Amino acid sequence: MFCREQAARVSARQQEFAALGADVVAIGNGTPAMARDFAAQFGIDFPLYTDPSRESFRVAGMRRAFGLGLGTIALGRRAMAAGHRQGLTAGDPWQQGGVLVVHPRRGVIWAHIDAAAGDHAELDAVLEALRAVG
Repeated sequence: MFCREQAARVSARQQEFAALGADVVAIGNGTPAMARDFAAQFGIDFPLYTDPSRESFRVAGMRRAFGLGLGTIALGRRAMAAGHRQGLTAGDPWQQGGVLVVHPRRGVIWAHIDAAAGDHAELDAVLEALRAVG
């Protein structure tokens, strides 16, 4: 449910990212077929890659944990209120995500590592980081 919510949030603001010269890319951890199905089912129109080994998640410092924090129930209510429901789990359900802003010459200039399921980065903060590097 939370990956669906995050994909919808990013998709809705993709034009803002593009206006700042940023390319949006998502990385999941299921099979290539799962990634294609997810993109088709949820109308993802930015590149969606998959890393079943989860090596990219490890290198980026993303957590792999049960994923429930004290606020996860409230975050679940938020996602459900926006129309996102839990479906069949695809990929590693314990792998938490995050957002990285990567500059081609400077490397990672901003990061949000999800502390628990549904702990999404504030997209206004991501946009601000992009504005800061011009």
